Amino acid sequence: MATMSSISKIIFLATCLIIHMSLSSADFYTVGYSQDDLTSIERLIQLFDSWMLKHNKIYESIDEKIYRFEIFRDNLMYIDETNKKNNSYWLGLNGFADLSNDEFKKKYVGFVAEDFTGLEHFDNEDFTYKHVTNYPQSIDWRAKGAVTPVKNQGACGSCWAFSTIATVEGINKIVTGNLLELSEQELVDCDKHSYGCKGGYQTTSLQYVANNGVHTSKVYPYQAKQYKCRATDKPGPKVKITGYKRVPSNCETSFLGALANQPLSVLVEAGGKPFQLYKSGVFDGPCGTKLDHAVTAVGYGTSDGKNYIIIKNSWGPNWGEKGYMRLKRQSGNSQGTCGVYKSSYYPFKGFAKDLGFHTYV
Repeated sequence: MATMSSISKIIFLATCLIIHMSLSSADFYTVGYSQDDLTSIERLIQLFDSWMLKHNKIYESIDEKIYRFEIFRDNLMYIDETNKKNNSYWLGLNGFADLSNDEFKKKYVGFVAEDFTGLEHFDNEDFTYKHVTNYPQSIDWRAKGAVTPVKNQGACGSCWAFSTIATVEGINKIVTGNLLELSEQELVDCDKHSYGCKGGYQTTSLQYVANNGVHTSKVYPYQAKQYKCRATDKPGPKVKITGYKRVPSNCETSFLGALANQPLSVLVEAGGKPFQLYKSGVFDGPCGTKLDHAVTAVGYGTSDGKNYIIIKNSWGPNWGEKGYMRLKRQSGNSQGTCGVYKSSYYPFKGFAKDLGFHTYV
């Protein structure tokens, strides 16, 4: 960890104290930055302190605070450089701004992969929405009441559980009319084919819900840590699905046809610094297609001529657009921006084999 001389530490602490005493709580409501913030160490420290307050950051020592400040400053410079040359999306000082990209990847991505063991069981002819070609120009399952509030997986590699649960919440609302917040923790504890906070699979977690059902999050709350399975000890009703199916890979038409009918569990490559520090706009990379993070597609649309997919993440509402990202469509790559079309699954609940397109209200 970086260190400073005793005199430098004193100067740093004194500056922090003076700035902290001069700021009012109203200044902390929205943390942005201006070019003036980049002109002096005092302005940078002021920005860092206000960012710490907004994101409830507390460091164990002055050495750690200085170390985090240096990373924060480097990230801010990267954010500023990117924002000056990119007009389709913006980066910002979100809750990951004090993490190096290597630290970020170790904590928040790399915990999910395609489950290749069962791919032979999926036939594109069995794809529920294979005849859907006339889907609407846009759809937002949030507006249709089929999406629960953004959640936060914390420092647990459980993105796979959040992605699966969001799709089950969605199909349950579409079929029954009831939107219930369901338990990611139950999957973390009880899906024995996945690895809790060390990663998991879309397929095995969806199969768990089909076999066993899943409790509400009120009954089985999230704890960001794996424990022994307690599902049999929990009271109350469960939500079940009939099964799950796979969207044909690398096909935007199939992807949109399915998404027009329900939210989808998808994998993306999310380990890059632009993804880490994303704030708003239509994200078009840079990113690759080495899938390392599970999210949920909850809609698609167009803004200022830019077509996008709406992605619900599990990093809390302070990341991105209140926890969401708009990911570019029609990228010219069959695998999609950040590999979004490579691995997508959806649950079904009492559906006939071929539904065709339905407009849900």
